[in-house]
Amino acid sequence: MAIKFIEHMGKGLLGFWEIKESTEQLLKTLNPETEELERYLPIRNDLRRKEWLTVRLLLQKMTGGDSKLSYDHAGKPHLVNTPGHISISHSSSCVVIYLHPEEQPGIDIELITRNVTRPARKFLSAEELKDCMDGDQLSNKDIMLRWCAKEAVFKMVPFSDIDFASQIACIAQPLTTKEGVFSATFTSKEGSLHIPLNFRCIGDILMVWGHIKL
Repeated sequence: MAIKFIEHMGKGLLGFWEIKESTEQLLKTLNPETEELERYLPIRNDLRRKEWLTVRLLLQKMTGGDSKLSYDHAGKPHLVNTPGHISISHSSSCVVIYLHPEEQPGIDIELITRNVTRPARKFLSAEELKDCMDGDQLSNKDIMLRWCAKEAVFKMVPFSDIDFASQIACIAQPLTTKEGVFSATFTSKEGSLHIPLNFRCIGDILMVWGHIKL
């Protein structure tokens, strides 16, 4: 199995799987029950099938049990038969899961070389764009750090209609190290929430995660 790591992060648990197995190998290893198999079969895209299977295999490895998933109307995952809370992300044949027993986790991974300079003005504020300048050009990796952060925060908060540019603000230094900490602020009509975040670069994958009190 291509599990890169399963690590305790305080009370949380972080898992990373790089998919190197075939769809057939993953399906045989998981051996889903009839109800789960009925959810799997309509998926036609092979990469999506691999991600679906890998998420469930990694979850089982992390919990040591027969953990199941359900999804709410907004598409957010929830644990079944296992206490706690979950956040999931996948990109470039990698799957990550962040579990927390008490607080709502949020995690996002992206290929750091993916070019996001063109759509940056849609999800970054003017101040954030300024912070992402490297000389007279935008720094793609610094934009990507903020993109991952905002996706992670979106998965934490109990809202689905969010303007990333105006409601989620990131406070971060230029991305020059493989891992570190920074923060974001989420603002709604209920007030502002300060959210500590962590980041880590794993090869070409950038991962950002954090959690908030429910």
